[in-house]
Amino acid sequence: MKSIDELRAMSDRMFKFQYPMLSLYQTLADHFYPERADFTITRNVGAELADSLVDSYPVMVRRDLGNSVHAMLRDGDWFALTTSDLSYMNQDAKMWLEWASIIQKRAMYMRDAAFIKSVKQGDHDFMTFGQCVISVEMNRKRNGLLYRNWHLRDMAWREDETGAVGDITRRWKPCNDELLKIFGEKAVHPKVVEGARKEPYSEVDVRHIVMSTETYGAYDDMQLSQFPNVSIFIDVTNNHIMEIRGLRNKYYAVPRFQTIAGSPYAYSPATVAGLPDARALQAMTHTLLEAGERYARPPVIATVQAVRSDVDLSADGITWLDKEYDERNGAGLRPLFQNSGGFPIGLELRSEIKSVLASAFYLNKIVLPPADHEMTAYETAERMKQYRREALPLFQPAESEYNGQICEMTFDLMMANNMFGSPHDIPQALLGRDVEFRFQSPLTATEEEKKVNRFHQTAQLLAEAAQFDQTAIANLNFDLALREAIAGTGAPSYWLNDPKDVAEKKAMQQAQMAAEAATGAAA
Repeated sequence: MKSIDELRAMSDRMFKFQYPMLSLYQTLADHFYPERADFTITRNVGAELADSLVDSYPVMVRRDLGNSVHAMLRDGDWFALTTSDLSYMNQDAKMWLEWASIIQKRAMYMRDAAFIKSVKQGDHDFMTFGQCVISVEMNRKRNGLLYRNWHLRDMAWREDETGAVGDITRRWKPCNDELLKIFGEKAVHPKVVEGARKEPYSEVDVRHIVMSTETYGAYDDMQLSQFPNVSIFIDVTNNHIMEIRGLRNKYYAVPRFQTIAGSPYAYSPATVAGLPDARALQAMTHTLLEAGERYARPPVIATVQAVRSDVDLSADGITWLDKEYDERNGAGLRPLFQNSGGFPIGLELRSEIKSVLASAFYLNKIVLPPADHEMTAYETAERMKQYRREALPLFQPAESEYNGQICEMTFDLMMANNMFGSPHDIPQALLGRDVEFRFQSPLTATEEEKKVNRFHQTAQLLAEAAQFDQTAIANLNFDLALREAIAGTGAPSYWLNDPKDVAEKKAMQQAQMAAEAATGAAA
């Protein structure tokens, strides 16, 4: 097992590699996310956040893109539990998965879990900086979930051999009183206990490290070796380990947008493409504002022999002139009018820059353009296909990388804490199976609708074929096609009877029809 000095050195190395990213984060935040612009500076409470900007459009496009993630990918019943091998799924298994999906969503959306607040903050980090960090944990009372979004400034990580996020570390500065409440008197350093009485609000430098059990080297610890990951809280101020415990997940979900080989840190395609235009827009708007002010309030030329006081250009200002000055020699004060011919060109260029920024932030991709004429069903379907092709590169990483991580970690945490009830209630068909998540959104809903449309088309073809051959219906597994089409409508599984019960009812109906036919023949 690693010593406290080795753990601190490992955390320091990760933050040393992360440090150059802070400059980029600060620049991106200054232009697009001023609320988060405290990577390399310290902001006081109540400070004006956007005082360095003269144009708010870059902030607005980031706001619209960040808000679109939650609206597009987490609306309604946006996830459902399923398995990787559907051939083993019976009716009981399907009903349990649907029930578990409802239970998990209910737990995630409890107000105390702070899921919505955390992912909304994470959405804007994800779209601005290319990544975000959200912890998935049980609350202090161990009776519900808790989600927290963490500042990227305080997080550092490195990739494992598979290219996924591996070891993670977090800087944290709680006060003495807070540490004592969270970990208890036996776990914290004696100086923290003493500080909680004398200086309860004095801060302590704490590091949280989550690493694989293999990296930590807990081979001799039978309790820790049962878990894939280890969570370690270190009091750096007092050089003291407060807690070491095993984890079944990585505690932190780190969704990454666009990754580059050789770097554990991702980038946002939106802000990378939009940063030059945001800089140009700020400079252009500043120039146009100055030009407009000079045109509306032109500078004044004063005749030296006439003026006897400072020239006052304020409203109702008074400038004193020599009473003996002869105005026939020229006005004592006269405006110097500017040529405004270039102003429309500047406005046109500014409008073009705004259009490029909107394109860089995918705003022309996430909104379906209004139809300019009444379209046929085929035109509507093709239009939706085009919309999906343009929107998927943006939302697919967020759906699989972002929502997928959080949902999987939540499910594992709920299973470990028996929040789905007794494990003995899980259907036999699901035991030993890997659980996966299927996500529902406007981008994927059409895939399920295709099953319904194909069933209608197939049924129409069979009806036409039956006019020539009554046995044509035997080509179709009607029960399977009908059940999948009903599932494609979004109907819950408990609406459908078990296939075995359906087969028995059909056998009974066929036997009854055969008996009635025999009775009719005998008569």
